Amino acid sequence: MTEDAPSSLFQSDSIAENYRHYLLPTVFEPWARHLVALVAPKPGVTVLDVASGTGAVARAAATAVGPTGRVIASDISAGMLAEVSLDADPGGAPIETLEAPATSIPLDTDSVDVVLCQHGLPFVRDQRTALAEMKRVLRPGGSLGIVVWVAAMRLEPFDSYGDVLRDEGLDEPFPRAWDFDSFKMTRPKLVKLLAGFEDVTVESTSLRLDWPSVDDAVNGILGTPYGPVLSALMPERHDHAVSVLRDWMTASPHPLATAFVATARA
Repeated sequence: MTEDAPSSLFQSDSIAENYRHYLLPTVFEPWARHLVALVAPKPGVTVLDVASGTGAVARAAATAVGPTGRVIASDISAGMLAEVSLDADPGGAPIETLEAPATSIPLDTDSVDVVLCQHGLPFVRDQRTALAEMKRVLRPGGSLGIVVWVAAMRLEPFDSYGDVLRDEGLDEPFPRAWDFDSFKMTRPKLVKLLAGFEDVTVESTSLRLDWPSVDDAVNGILGTPYGPVLSALMPERHDHAVSVLRDWMTASPHPLATAFVATARA
């Protein structure tokens, strides 16, 4: 396992496709717009999106910096990166892709103006090294923006996805799969990781999930590492798990998701 081994859970092409179709519009694009608006990169600057996934932040940043800007989307998953430029703003900056771990970014020191990372940091094994890399590539005075889910708070839809499979009596499909806080972060930990930066702010923000339908909420599990586990179940167990998940999503179709949004300067 590499130092970014948890991130490798997203390598599957089927996960990338379902992530983009079901999770991106409802869960991740609203956070991307919020993060980019908060950091407010200026037209013409260079932005690096770390752990870009299918590129929600990269596309929002490309619109913000305009055609004279530069946006680099980095991720260890080639399948995720293949989705980055789909539906990109034709009037925005072109988006370059960089297949690389967050802990070893193959860019020159002091080469970018803004570094953004949305919900990817908890999946990186060596988070301290990842933050050091982000600071290294930032120009002096450059801006950092990070979003991470809040630990010890229920997070929909992901906690429900895990609950349903765990309650089916399955073994953990990957390490710490039933430890939902492993995908989240506490404020003290995030502040500690940002100790090498200046002007650090960490705010708690909640956004409401606006699913187009209950089916979309249920099928979102296919865009997570839980998806292949659900798909591999025998038909009777699969149908039961989907039925339980549908009941949960029907009972709470528009839950709040809460995250820490941190900004800082190099």
